[in-house]
Amino acid sequence: MPKFQGATVVVTGGGIGLGRALALEAARRGARVVIADPNDASETVEIITAAGGQASWVACDVSDYPSMADLAAHVRDKFGGVNVLVNNAGSGAEPGATLETSNPEMAAHLFRVNVLGVFNGIRAFFSDLKAAAAKGGPAFILNVGSEHSFGVPPHVMPISAYTVSKYATLGFTDVARRDLAGSGVGVTMLAPGWVLTELVQSLIAADAGLRAAIEPYAQRGEYVARAAFDGMLAGHYIVATNPASREFAMQHARDVMAEVQRLPLTAKGGQANDGTGDPAACPVDHSLFSAATTRR
Repeated sequence: MPKFQGATVVVTGGGIGLGRALALEAARRGARVVIADPNDASETVEIITAAGGQASWVACDVSDYPSMADLAAHVRDKFGGVNVLVNNAGSGAEPGATLETSNPEMAAHLFRVNVLGVFNGIRAFFSDLKAAAAKGGPAFILNVGSEHSFGVPPHVMPISAYTVSKYATLGFTDVARRDLAGSGVGVTMLAPGWVLTELVQSLIAADAGLRAAIEPYAQRGEYVARAAFDGMLAGHYIVATNPASREFAMQHARDVMAEVQRLPLTAKGGQANDGTGDPAACPVDHSLFSAATTRR
């Protein structure tokens, strides 16, 4: 619990839903919480401060990089930097929409928030998180994905654009772990199933069919948030919270491995590389990379 005492935690989309649960959990662990949300998050701030915690709200659009850069500057100027970035902000799914039937404008908005928003958060806070780690303080990124980050859940209606966006969250997590390797900054992806947020509760209250489809898989936000922080502190790569995700995710992983195993172990004349991961060992003309860098 003392790990976050006095630390600064930024939670995007922390005004309601799972974001609020994550903000409350951070405050419960002693953190100073900054909620970044384009909508009024004062109620979450009041809940935290009434319980004796510290919180503030900054109006911010995660899909706009200058807005996120301003947020990072605000946190740096007021609190000396960030310790934990929670990339939680997300746009809701279009129920029942396949790639054929998705509304293009809604999908574009969803991708701006769910995909570009994660990039903007990582990019804006990258150097501050490395600085926090260099000082010996806690330094983490928690990307809020979904069971959709593992594949296409068979127990969920088609919400295709949303599923694609959550696949991207796993990619951001993988790449950030590579880019921050050795820096002391931990990177974890949270992958819940249905969470009983205000929106989900209103959906199941209004539709018996949705209630029957969702309730067996739904979990409380407090439980998911607690598991997220425990897993992040433990250094876990992925924190999956819903047992219903296990079988389809494992099958998806087996299917991918079966396809990958079609590749030969060796190339003509021996192995394709020496396995060290050293870019200098890659059989390409490295002058191409230097030329590209020079042009930029």
